[in-house]
Amino acid sequence: MTEWPLVDVPAGTTILKIPGESYEGTVISRPNRFLVYVSCWNQTVMCHLHDPGRLKELIYPGNRVLFRDSTGVRTKYSITAAFHQGQWILTDTRFHNSIASKFLNPECKNEVKYGNHRIDFKCGDIFVEVKGGTLFEEGYATFPDAPTKRGSEHLRILLELKARSGRSLLIVLFFNPEPSLFRPNSKTDPEFSKLFYQCVENGVMIKVFKFEFYGNEVVYRGEMDIFPDNRTS
Repeated sequence: MTEWPLVDVPAGTTILKIPGESYEGTVISRPNRFLVYVSCWNQTVMCHLHDPGRLKELIYPGNRVLFRDSTGVRTKYSITAAFHQGQWILTDTRFHNSIASKFLNPECKNEVKYGNHRIDFKCGDIFVEVKGGTLFEEGYATFPDAPTKRGSEHLRILLELKARSGRSLLIVLFFNPEPSLFRPNSKTDPEFSKLFYQCVENGVMIKVFKFEFYGNEVVYRGEMDIFPDNRTS
């Protein structure tokens, strides 16, 4: 049986350095989930947003954002981070798996198939799914900030894998260093919340890591505890 694939990473470690120059601008509008108009250089700039969540506390008219040159998308630029309560919050979901991989053994394979689904990593016989969030409210880190059928389906798969092979792993990346407790967002997605606590109850390993972003560096700030399930049924 494969050993757990997690590696120890000290808090304060720089996990990722994002290449390229960043530019600062101000949000004008967000006409759809993936497009943000930004004011910079006395002109309006079209930027791609890789996080399809609501991000109401981050992407709104007048807020500051960082963006950079981008290739492979229809726009010339993409949003990297948004300013919130005195700090920059990473919003580019393309970095999630690169960040998560720093906590896994290097022999883990990424983007592997399981039935008709694609799981983020497979480490020996252990499947690993990664989620990333930014919403910090009522003193807690929470996820998701919008209903996610895909996220719920991934949790069902982790429960199935746990029942079948005895082990599966969920890694939650949270891009705000302030909170010390994580809880699923039952108000926004009660189904995801229910499945999350089923994972807890059934022994799916869950790790919640928090990060700080400044300059062009993503810095690991430690592991968060999970808020106990307070459902009455």
